[in-house]
Amino acid sequence: MKRRLATLLDKVGLMPLTAFALDVARFSAGVPVYVLKGATPSFAYQGMVGLYCFTRGYSNDFISRFIGAANPRYRLASRVGILGRLDDARLRDIVRDLRTNGYHVFDEKLAPELCDRLMEIALETTCSVRAMDSDPAPPARVLYDRESPVGIRYDYHPSDLIRHVEVQDLMSDASMLAIAQEYLGSAPVLDIVAMWWHTAFSRKPDKTAAQYYHFDMDRVKWLKFFILLTDVSPSTGPHCFVPGSHRRGKTPRALLKRGYARLTDSEVREQFPNTDIVEFTGPRGTIIAEDTRGLHKGKHVQKGDRLMFELEFANSTFGADLPDDRLPHFSSEKLAAMARRYPRVYRLFLPKTGS
Repeated sequence: MKRRLATLLDKVGLMPLTAFALDVARFSAGVPVYVLKGATPSFAYQGMVGLYCFTRGYSNDFISRFIGAANPRYRLASRVGILGRLDDARLRDIVRDLRTNGYHVFDEKLAPELCDRLMEIALETTCSVRAMDSDPAPPARVLYDRESPVGIRYDYHPSDLIRHVEVQDLMSDASMLAIAQEYLGSAPVLDIVAMWWHTAFSRKPDKTAAQYYHFDMDRVKWLKFFILLTDVSPSTGPHCFVPGSHRRGKTPRALLKRGYARLTDSEVREQFPNTDIVEFTGPRGTIIAEDTRGLHKGKHVQKGDRLMFELEFANSTFGADLPDDRLPHFSSEKLAAMARRYPRVYRLFLPKTGS
């Protein structure tokens, strides 16, 4: 036993162990603050990220057990939604795929008329041009012109999206909720509603536009649902994912010791030489569920553009800061009913003065 401990200490080194102890202390000190105030201190969030990198994911999985025990899954009245009718067998198959590979591509597609409506919202709503590596100060808010892009990535503000009934209907989808809580092992919280463009403005990939490989770590555990709102081919910036890299112990320490960093294709290939990296192409309406704890990126757009819609469910809001994006009112009766039945899921978006 002493020999094994000595070998471990020799491999890890004193400095990393000191950092590990500090991260444990920072995380532990932040938990009671989060419980009392509902907000995560920055030092505690950084401690969580540091623990994830040091333990290669074991810390997040360990913490998730306690979150699941404190917040058991809902007994859902329905599992029917845009992903079809989910019986027990199909739900198990989807979750098994997610746990094994980190992603699942659904046979069901978002209805064409809903894709059309979300596209209309995108073209009628101002959005923010994300700063580029070469230009840290882009225009603040603009209407996206598909013929004349002025940046690589355009992001919509959640408050501009969630006021639309179509978006609220998607937020209330029972089939996505069923998959999310089964995968997370707890009653989830819907914490992200997002939509963005990737364009062919630049001839090379951009780090700030998330076109280099990275892992997400805003929460302890989460599941994202991506919906393609344009046809996506190999040349229009498909989302890329390293299968299995979401599982604890599967991302090499050589990458994680760099922390929350952006990684080149060659750096990832050196560590995953025999892995077939997935590029998600498909017609508009394609729906993908993914655990973005795994290594992923948006591939550089060579021509045209790509519009993506996203919903994220997490097992806790512990982590990075969240904007206050409460609904001005319920436009969707479906969402109002779901919020009454499953308040934890929608607590971040509930209207301040009711519906």
